[in-house]
Amino acid sequence: RIQILFEMSSRREGSQVSDLLKQLCSQQLSSFGATDDDISRAYQQCCRLLDSKPFNIDEHSVHESIKKKLLSSKGYNVAQGYTDVYEKLTALGGPKKRTSILHFLNLLNSHKSGVDTVALVQPQATKATDTSAVSSRILVNRDPNARNLQDNLITPRYASAVVSADSFECYTEADLIKDLLFVCQGIETRAITWDASRLAFVPSPGIPLPRNKLDQACKLAELGFLYKTIKMFIDQRLSEKSYGLIGQAFCSALTNELQEYYRLISILDNQNFVGKLSLNRLVVWTSDAFDRLQLLASLCSQVGIKNGGKLTSCFYMFLHHGDPDLHNLVSKILHLSTRPLREMLRRWIYEGDCYDAYGEFFITVDCDVPQDSLWESKYSLNLDMLPSFISKKMAERILLIGKTINFIRVVCKDHTTINFPFSSVATETQGLNDIVGPELHGLITEVDRTVSAYLIDLLKTKYLLCEHLTAIRDYLLLGQGDFVQHLMDLIAKDLSSPAIQLVCSTVQSKLETAQRASNAQFHHFEVIKCVRVVKLEQSVGDVGWDVFTVDYDLDGPLTVIVNQDCRETYLCIFRMLWKAKRIEHGLGNVWASAMMWRRTLPHLQKEINSFRHLINTIVQEFQHFINQLQYYVNFEVLECSWKELENAVNTAQDLDCIIEAHKIFINLVSERLMLNEEHKGVLELLYKLFNIIINFISDFESAEAYMKDYNLLLESQSGTNAKRDQSVGVDSKFVDKINGYMNDFNNRYKCTFLHELKVFLDELSSHSDDALSFLSLRIDFNEIYQTKTAKSSGAPYITKTRSMVPGL
Repeated sequence: RIQILFEMSSRREGSQVSDLLKQLCSQQLSSFGATDDDISRAYQQCCRLLDSKPFNIDEHSVHESIKKKLLSSKGYNVAQGYTDVYEKLTALGGPKKRTSILHFLNLLNSHKSGVDTVALVQPQATKATDTSAVSSRILVNRDPNARNLQDNLITPRYASAVVSADSFECYTEADLIKDLLFVCQGIETRAITWDASRLAFVPSPGIPLPRNKLDQACKLAELGFLYKTIKMFIDQRLSEKSYGLIGQAFCSALTNELQEYYRLISILDNQNFVGKLSLNRLVVWTSDAFDRLQLLASLCSQVGIKNGGKLTSCFYMFLHHGDPDLHNLVSKILHLSTRPLREMLRRWIYEGDCYDAYGEFFITVDCDVPQDSLWESKYSLNLDMLPSFISKKMAERILLIGKTINFIRVVCKDHTTINFPFSSVATETQGLNDIVGPELHGLITEVDRTVSAYLIDLLKTKYLLCEHLTAIRDYLLLGQGDFVQHLMDLIAKDLSSPAIQLVCSTVQSKLETAQRASNAQFHHFEVIKCVRVVKLEQSVGDVGWDVFTVDYDLDGPLTVIVNQDCRETYLCIFRMLWKAKRIEHGLGNVWASAMMWRRTLPHLQKEINSFRHLINTIVQEFQHFINQLQYYVNFEVLECSWKELENAVNTAQDLDCIIEAHKIFINLVSERLMLNEEHKGVLELLYKLFNIIINFISDFESAEAYMKDYNLLLESQSGTNAKRDQSVGVDSKFVDKINGYMNDFNNRYKCTFLHELKVFLDELSSHSDDALSFLSLRIDFNEIYQTKTAKSSGAPYITKTRSMVPGL
């Protein structure tokens, strides 16, 4: 036997090896009258036994055992021949399964010839009938014809059973126990076979044992079904590369539990070998193992093809179990299975690295997103893979941590080591040993606070966040009054020219002059260089006022706060405020020019007195309106909103808080300045009033130019600038021209403006926004602008808005 089997194992795998194994089976069974079918089944059984790995068996001890048996039974020469063959094969490095072969031969030789019948003969079992009830079991939708790999199985000492090859007349309880030890490992025997239709191990109907013994056998056979279910699940899932790291960790955890089961089978095998194992004891000793395998099979059934975070959620469902032992088992499985998830989480919150080769993590990365959009679009949550023991709010904090780290490294280009809130970083998971417990929440909170504080400090110190926001307020929202006034004086003439003649470089140089001549010179250099003049797209007939604007050109990490949409909103705000400032500046020039007519137009004082009075009246109306509007803009809109933004930036816990506070500031200012879609009608009325005032300023300049030209004509005729020569008369055409100006100004501007202002105030007072209603109250506080409808109804125009003010 030894020489044939070692010759078989030392040759190449193929048909010769198969023939030698069949030859060995034929030699052993021919003396018992075995048929060809019996020899074939014995050959298959030998293949299964040789493929199995003997548990807790040392090759040297088996070799010495065989050597001693040969020395005592066959003599020195046979034992020495066996030793020579063994040493030659060992020196050549083969065969690969030398320990299994030696153990198999030792078991085969342990039974005397002619006394026992080799149990490798397995006659075809007939279909089991319902002679015994099969205990309830957990059915898993598995393929019963799947190959049953026998890796890591324990081979019992007994390779034979004292039963007849033709019947079960001599089948005893001891034989049943031997078969059950095989069945518990998913190996069917002659007496207990696998029924594929019922997905269960069933005993053959001809076994001459009491009904209670058969019921116990069915209960123990269910243990083999559970083992077979778990083993088939492991084999199938490990063969799928797409199952992921968490799935492989789950299979590894199941394998560890099966190792404990193998140890139990080994102990039971030892007890049976010494004759201390009965069927009742076997049932009792496997009861705990049955509960554990039943729970593991339930896990396999519940998991199915799930992977990643969905897989861990299934484990968490089983964690709420009343049995403390099974609760500990599920906790152990969950801890081992979530090890890849803990590693992904560790790398994300400490390094910002999303290592997810199989799409199992609940955070996804879009590699196609450019660096400029890293904060907004590159990282997102995959809620399908979010474990049930991690809330959505915590997942958002986890997403924010890794996103912040990547923003610091990639956008801010800062690679300084961040000091995280733990004393030792040498542990494998750095505080993530228990991903299910409350420790995770505390750790995430501390890491989030540390990383966000580091980023905010970096933005404030290195990238001057507060200084840039203040500069935006000073330049784009016209908060730096001396700079705005000086700039207006410098570029008013350039902006009055046609738009095609406006040169950005010239205006930019004058803007820099205004910076140096005002308190803006004390701004940081990085702030000053961001302010630049922009010329908008021009249309036919546009002047410089229509295309001029100022932009604040930010780059780097601060663009995530002041993005392109915010810059466009600032552009709209600036153009509205600049238009109001232009009107204020123009009305000031009109008033100053009218006051200087006594010196500039000495020959026309009598003819232009009434006209000057009309101009002053109209200018007062316009200035009242524009002053009240600017007070509202500066103090009730910009100043209050800016204070809220400043407080939010100073108390922000993360970058998202700053971004959100800035968006609220922009939206609030746009809403209060009537620049959003909801206030479009009110804004159109306001711009109509602006255009009336701008046209008035333009017509006034034309009228003044005409009067100055006529005054020069009179001076040339009189020859003096001191007094008008009485002999020189004023042409009646001039008087008619002045009267025409007065009628035109009175009708086109004074009356038209009052009418449009009343419509504007009506719209404000009926608006749902309290701020706009207060604006109407401020403009018409003494009720001078009363609508005709208010007069006819007998109610004052401003009654509604006055009722909002306490004490009025």
